[in-house]
Amino acid sequence: MRTDRRSFFRLLAGAAALLTGKASGAKPTPERFDIHEVTRNTRLGALGVRRPRLSGPPLDHKRYPGKPRVALPARVDEPARTLAEIVRQWAPAEGFAGAAISLAQLGRLLHFTNGVTLKAPSGEKGPARRAAPSAGALYSGEVYVAAARVQGLPSGIYYYEVGQHRLVEVAVGFEPARLADAIEPSGSIETAAATILLTNVFGRYSWRYANRGYRYALIDSGHIGENLRLAAASAGLAQRDFLLFRDDLLNELLAIDGVVESVCSVHAVGLPGTLRKAEVEPPQAWVEAQHAPGFTARGPITERYHAATKLVPQREAVARIAVPKDSALPSLEPSLPLPARAAGPAMKLEDAIQIRRSTARFESGQLPLADFGHILEMAHGHAALARSENVDVYLVVHRVEALEPGFYRYDRDHHCLVAHRTGSLVGEFTRACLGQEKAGTAAVGVLMVARLGEGRALASTRRYRDMLVESGAIGQRIYLAAESAGLSARNLAAFIDDDLNRLLGFDGQREAAIHLTMLGPGN
Repeated sequence: MRTDRRSFFRLLAGAAALLTGKASGAKPTPERFDIHEVTRNTRLGALGVRRPRLSGPPLDHKRYPGKPRVALPARVDEPARTLAEIVRQWAPAEGFAGAAISLAQLGRLLHFTNGVTLKAPSGEKGPARRAAPSAGALYSGEVYVAAARVQGLPSGIYYYEVGQHRLVEVAVGFEPARLADAIEPSGSIETAAATILLTNVFGRYSWRYANRGYRYALIDSGHIGENLRLAAASAGLAQRDFLLFRDDLLNELLAIDGVVESVCSVHAVGLPGTLRKAEVEPPQAWVEAQHAPGFTARGPITERYHAATKLVPQREAVARIAVPKDSALPSLEPSLPLPARAAGPAMKLEDAIQIRRSTARFESGQLPLADFGHILEMAHGHAALARSENVDVYLVVHRVEALEPGFYRYDRDHHCLVAHRTGSLVGEFTRACLGQEKAGTAAVGVLMVARLGEGRALASTRRYRDMLVESGAIGQRIYLAAESAGLSARNLAAFIDDDLNRLLGFDGQREAAIHLTMLGPGN
């Protein structure tokens, strides 16, 4: 990769400005920067300031010395379903019955959300592996429970202590109305048995990945939250997740500061019920904090973005905006239909979560077309699963049965591939992925591509959070579908953004790759 002297010094100057958080013309006001731009990897490395690394990596869990603990029961057998059954029949909870779930049901759900699925062998160092993947096994994500109706568990706020599979009592008692004040739509949440809140301790990733760690943290929330949603459905529990919430109210509920650690995803669970008319309320009038009078933000650029996109009360209502789905890329005709949808592998979802690993090595050989089609169906999933309408699935195909190598888009509506470019991309793709061997040895690279809008219209708003969480959810379904089919997957979210977008024909502004999961035979 050659760079002339002028381009090199321009790149160096821009990187230096971003490293200090003082990009040219920038002010502390978060509207002035583009979060997607400052979380890129460049040829000079990740942008942003890393934390001191002399003392080793940060802890992958929190400590609550002296707080009461509640042991969770050993996992119980519940009705279990396959991934395909869950995805194809997906529907968010209409409402909750207002009845209690058992402590065993809650414990089972937490285990499959992000519990320990593999401990390090005795005498060996290294973190225990969890139900959801994590960049560098640093585990930025934490799990809390606001318990309202759980048999044998007093109402309160609890932290899930992953390594010991137990709950730590953070606060005694809480009023479900406090959640209703912070959630949109709020009608159903007061009758849920429990609300599970997913947070990120951002420094665990910025320690190694600088600004890029912010992307990884939100993607992790997608991985963890998808396990939760799917495992709840498999066990016959109702679940509803909420994109719109008043961040500071929830951070206060958990006794966290919203800066070092912040709520990133919210999920209510309970027994199925119907939504009563009295629970249907008009939308809350909230806007992003950056649009509220007197807003200021300080600190590193990613912290300023997160603070700016918190929701606060305001007269103007928050609206979700979808960018048109028409891709700027030219397509080759005709589109390629995938095999008709089959029943799918018989492996139960919980078994797939339990054995899921990020493969250490991909093997040679082609990926069967039927398996490929099934994994893509699971990846994009039922339309009701989507947290963002602005993320599309593209494929860099190396070795798929009866399919020419090249670059494709998956059309969920018609279960077909749209070809944008044919011919091998192994060498160029591997180089754009920082030379990581797995980018070339896997059968397929699955790219989550964000429609950022003209002039990055969405990139500096809260909706970028939703895109990252959605990308993590898609990646998690790829992992689980691959395991169910006897295949392997691995996230390769570290890539040189500009090089990868240029290779695939994206301008990096209207459309840009934000996440990548490799797929194929492996171990």
